Parts: sequence; C-alpha cells; structure tokens
Amino acid sequence: MELKSLFKEASHSRAFVALWGVMFVQIVVLIIISSLYIHANQLQVPVRYSAFAEKQYFRSDWLYLFNFIGFGVVVFVMNSLISLKLLGIKGRHLALSFLWTGILVLAVAIVLIAAILRVAGIQ
Repeated sequence: MELKSLFKEASHSRAFVALWGVMFVQIVVLIIISSLYIHANQLQVPVRYSAFAEKQYFRSDWLYLFNFIGFGVVVFVMNSLISLKLLGIKGRHLALSFLWTGILVLAVAIVLIAAILRVAGIQ
C-alpha cells in the first residue's frame, strides 16, 4: 500500500491518533525542558565519557545539547513511518504496539535528557 493511503487509514483510527498525540506531547515536553536548561554561554559541556582514555570526559560547545531535541524528533518521525508501514504489512495490532514502544523510548529519553541537561547546567 502507498504511504498516503496508509496515513489516511491510520488517521481514521482513534488509537493511532491518540498515540501520535501522546508522542507529540512528549516532543513538546522535551522542547520545553531543553529550553529551560540550555543557555548560550562559553562553557564547554561534557558530551562523551570513556573509561579507557587518559581524559575521561570529552567536552564540546553548548550547541551540542540541541542534538537531544533532534533525537526526539527523529524517534517520533521514524517510529510513525515504521508503524504506518507495519499497518500495511502486518496489521493494526503490531503497528499500535510499535507506537507504544516509541512512547516508552521517548519517556525514557526525556528522563535521561533532563538529567543530562541538569548536569550540563551545573557547570
């Protein structure tokens, strides 16, 4: 099936619309949390940890923190497209369970990203 017809079919389902709404609200929450913690400054923020290097924390500019918002948006878009394809290939139940998995991934990501942004805001 074509993606356009799959989207039309999914938009008539209350379950799909509700799950997309929940994922969209999660993205909005992620953007709000990020806008509260990300501030323009000259500080370097820790971006990577390695137990094997001499210098265990690697630092980068504060603009790196915007990648977390991008991660949430990519998860939302890709999960939605994959669930539409699953709707056409395997059926409604598998597509809805895949959307639930995306909601779980975004919920865990919001908790972890908020913790990372709090640590980055301290420095």
